[in-house]
Amino acid sequence: MKSAENGTSEIGTAVSTVSEDRVGRNIGVGCFTFFIGATSGAMSGVFVGKAFGFFSRCEPQPGLPACDWWWFAFAGGVLGAVSLPILALWRLRRADRRTDLAAQQPSTRG
Repeated sequence: MKSAENGTSEIGTAVSTVSEDRVGRNIGVGCFTFFIGATSGAMSGVFVGKAFGFFSRCEPQPGLPACDWWWFAFAGGVLGAVSLPILALWRLRRADRRTDLAAQQPSTRG
């Protein structure tokens, strides 16, 4: 269908709107999971640091969770900040591809 005002099709506008919605959604999900991944990764890294300290018989200073905990927290935070957004966006894009393919194929139901 052609629109009388500007000559664009309504189908093209719908595809453009869906694409813009997905971009905004992906940016929001990526930013949110970046901070959540960094926080959870840092906590997991400190846990690994505690385990490493236990097996290496390191005695942390009073009030600290582990010896050299900041290195473990940094490494875990970087790993979490990178991996969680990648995994979340990968799953969203995979679902988008399935949705797009289902919309393109004609229905076989009666």
